[in-house]
Amino acid sequence: MTRREVILVDVGTWYYMFAGVVAVVIVGRLLAYSGKRYLAAAGGGTQDRESAGSVALLVSVLFHLVTLGLTALLAVIPFSGTEARVFLLRIGMQLILVGTAYAIALRMLTNRKEEAAVSEFDAHVQQLRRESAMQHRNGFEVTRDASADMAPQPGPKPRLGEPHPGP
Repeated sequence: MTRREVILVDVGTWYYMFAGVVAVVIVGRLLAYSGKRYLAAAGGGTQDRESAGSVALLVSVLFHLVTLGLTALLAVIPFSGTEARVFLLRIGMQLILVGTAYAIALRMLTNRKEEAAVSEFDAHVQQLRRESAMQHRNGFEVTRDASADMAPQPGPKPRLGEPHPGP
């Protein structure tokens, strides 16, 4: 293979490469921007927002690498037909692959968001348990009886001669 053969590629392939790279970059940037906002809505703290930006950026980089690689692979696969038909075939396959990769990336972001929501819920439950334990130590009885009043019930009063329960 001579140097001249390596450089020469048909015009339709160059058009395809240009259109494919532009589509990947646009969709990838959209994924990074919207993914950051999507994940930041799940968490409340500034650390969660920073983490959301990092995760969205990592997913976006993975999206770019995979789809740009697929774009290059589609460019070198030989197809028969007119230049216009080959261009449209490659663009159609490119859009299907970009859409599939985008769906996978969104699923990754959704999994991260669900993990953050579960973590936040667990932290809330732990806080409620700590508060409940504090109320119990302060002389209030904690009950699981649904018919009991919603307010904490005072524990039994000590009888004459019994020690008073401490805090």
